[in-house]
Amino acid sequence: MSFNVKVLKAAHGDCILISGVFDDGIFRNILIDGGPSKAYEYRQFKGELFNELSKINKQQQVIDLLIITHVDDDHIGGLLKGFKNDGLLSLLTKKVWFNSGKLINEYFNQQENENLIVLNDSGEVGYTSIRQGVDFEEIIERKGIWDKNIIMASDIIHIFGIKFTFLSPNEDQLSKLLGKWEKEQPNSLTSSTHTDYDKTLLELIESDIFEEDNTIHNGSSLAFIFEYKNKRALLLGDARDSVIVNNLKKLLKLGESNRFDLIKLSHHGSKYNTSIEFLRIVDCDKYIISTDGSKHGLPNKVTLARVYSVKPMASIFFNYPNVIDSKIFKKCELEDLENKKFNILDGTIEF
Repeated sequence: MSFNVKVLKAAHGDCILISGVFDDGIFRNILIDGGPSKAYEYRQFKGELFNELSKINKQQQVIDLLIITHVDDDHIGGLLKGFKNDGLLSLLTKKVWFNSGKLINEYFNQQENENLIVLNDSGEVGYTSIRQGVDFEEIIERKGIWDKNIIMASDIIHIFGIKFTFLSPNEDQLSKLLGKWEKEQPNSLTSSTHTDYDKTLLELIESDIFEEDNTIHNGSSLAFIFEYKNKRALLLGDARDSVIVNNLKKLLKLGESNRFDLIKLSHHGSKYNTSIEFLRIVDCDKYIISTDGSKHGLPNKVTLARVYSVKPMASIFFNYPNVIDSKIFKKCELEDLENKKFNILDGTIEF
């Protein structure tokens, strides 16, 4: 039995579709995030999420499980589009895992804070409550597809013969969503438009000092190990590096393997979410970065430098050709990079 992982073109966001026949003998589709709204539809143009959902519908299949890692527009915007006005997601989705504002507040037994904010489609910060969340919570609750269980690090869920082991968020990071999120300034860790492409990989490593993403919304991101039979993928959403590192260490002490067939790097290749320490812990030679390179100067070249300094024979997969064609590498680096494998995803990685 095999399954496919498709990293859909979702602009600067994440949208991952895992499909295959699992233990129950039924073909299953698991969707993780939905990118910004343009991943589903932008004006008269249909995005890859819409096209994939159309194929699923024509084949008389469903989205058996939808996982929302966190409430940033580049992960949830396309989902909201797909649910509104009886869209394809409204028709196809059977079960949802989502740490909503309401669920978080119920877990911590506190009053909901109407001043919480989420990112809107333009990338600006718009004041609205997580509870409202463009009505997403109400939609899935009304449809009766929401599995209302808070999910945190160390949770293990078995479904369809698949084992999900969660590494993020921890309770502390989740509880911070109960406080007001401060509006980020243009020079914040997640908002920079500056690239580091003017330096070589060697120069970046020689001057590298890791500084961690400190944003509350990324700290709340779900991240997990997807395990079926002997195949394991590590899907990190936008999770914080230290949370992932600490929880991987806990698993290793319990005798878990550090071997992964595939890792989707956190936060679109941001240098604030992938440390040398993390790369030394994991045993993997295939990494995915999901972004079109249009926002926040991502991916950071120093992230690529870190990967190759620790994993010199690794392959890095991108879901947009223009990211590789964006003059990340200097001419003097190209010969040295002959043995390094940069690949464009053709839409599917088969396991």
